[in-house]
Amino acid sequence: MTKQTILVVDDEPSICWAFEKMLTGEGHEVVSASSAEEGIRLAAKHLPDLVVLDVRLPKEDGISAMPKFLKATDNAPVIVITAFGDLETAVAAVKQGATDYLTKPFKLEVALRACRAALKQSANRATPVTTQPMELDSTVLVGTSPAMHQVFRQIALVAESDLSVLITGETGTGKELVAAAIHRHSLRADKPYLPIAPVALNPELIESELFGHVKGAFTGASEDRAGLFERAEGGTVLLDEIGDLPLATQVKLLRVLEQGQFSRVGDVRPRTANVRILAATNAELHEAVGRGDFREDLFHRLTGMQIHLPPLRDRCEDIEPLCRHFLAAMKYAAADTAIDDGLVAELAERPWHGNIRELRNAVEHAAVVARGRPLTIDDFPAPSPGRDDSVASSSQSLEGVIGQWTREVIEASSGKDLQTLHAQFLAATEPTLFQIALQHTHGNRAKAAEMLGIHRGTLRDRLRSYGLDDAN
Repeated sequence: MTKQTILVVDDEPSICWAFEKMLTGEGHEVVSASSAEEGIRLAAKHLPDLVVLDVRLPKEDGISAMPKFLKATDNAPVIVITAFGDLETAVAAVKQGATDYLTKPFKLEVALRACRAALKQSANRATPVTTQPMELDSTVLVGTSPAMHQVFRQIALVAESDLSVLITGETGTGKELVAAAIHRHSLRADKPYLPIAPVALNPELIESELFGHVKGAFTGASEDRAGLFERAEGGTVLLDEIGDLPLATQVKLLRVLEQGQFSRVGDVRPRTANVRILAATNAELHEAVGRGDFREDLFHRLTGMQIHLPPLRDRCEDIEPLCRHFLAAMKYAAADTAIDDGLVAELAERPWHGNIRELRNAVEHAAVVARGRPLTIDDFPAPSPGRDDSVASSSQSLEGVIGQWTREVIEASSGKDLQTLHAQFLAATEPTLFQIALQHTHGNRAKAAEMLGIHRGTLRDRLRSYGLDDAN
């Protein structure tokens, strides 16, 4: 490995020490500074291959000082580190030229991966692109959890590119807000942003809505009409619930992504589509690919980057800032409506099947009932009905059992013979699964196979392999 020089600028000695220990162990040289001013002087002296730059510094902050570091280092990569994991900071850092973005506290292995990647690109530095500091709009994406920090980081890194992005997550997690934020911080921000949900359209008119049609193309087509891709020229299109797109339309969408072309319904003349495509889904698209319901080539074209929004129940630390955000946006809620820790703890116990959307509605309901006094759990509506809680609890218990079994097998193996882990798992679970299915169908293998979703011959062969060929 070629020895390279890294400049770490942070006023926390422990951070500088950690990077020095980590990177000298990789064979590199590390120099440290506690302020932007000192860092710029060291940059001019040492010409580092990488700068690790904190945002909050004693005098000049890291974001405003970044152009000086880029100039002093001949456009060396800059990794920004900050304790403020909000979208505005992430986007501002990337807009000013940051290569990557880390939020404190971060794991050393994550920081090391980021440094390795930045040092690889350091040898092929591009001519710096002149950008103006961005005037950041307020965003309705709110969160302080590590999961949301990662979402903010991904938005910041992908916004200025033209990559297609697949946004995944349960209903109500804020997928459309992520798409809007990507557009708002992109180079297409002054062009149209058009979201559409194909599932809400008449299946016979989906292609007309997307690609437009010519007069006479079908009954009722009394004139030429531009579709979504023409109306969004130069801008961004969000295809919500992309998993529900018919296969025939998927083929035409793939043509847009690969060739930048489409044709109106009833017309063979190709038209150019200068749009960025974002897609969102609450479905597992890779499973749809396996079933043949979604084209694999389209799936890969859509996932230039994938951003996953976790459910609210997995990031309960975001409940309080979200509640305060919703209250601040309500004209009829008192500005100082109190939310105490006890209330937050009680809210965190709810399943929030509807995620952020359900929380917002619940907070608005509570604020109206409370009429300016501190909120209590009694002011909130009952939790919305979701999937059966007993099923959820059973599923979570099963996940725990599987997780414990897997860990125990791995630990017992001491890292050996793990190539058979999947086979061991099937041998431990399939016999019971098959026997219960056969009991339920009174020994009818055809019905048991149908229940299991496998071919009857597959069931017969698996029973034979477990010595259950005579199972009833």
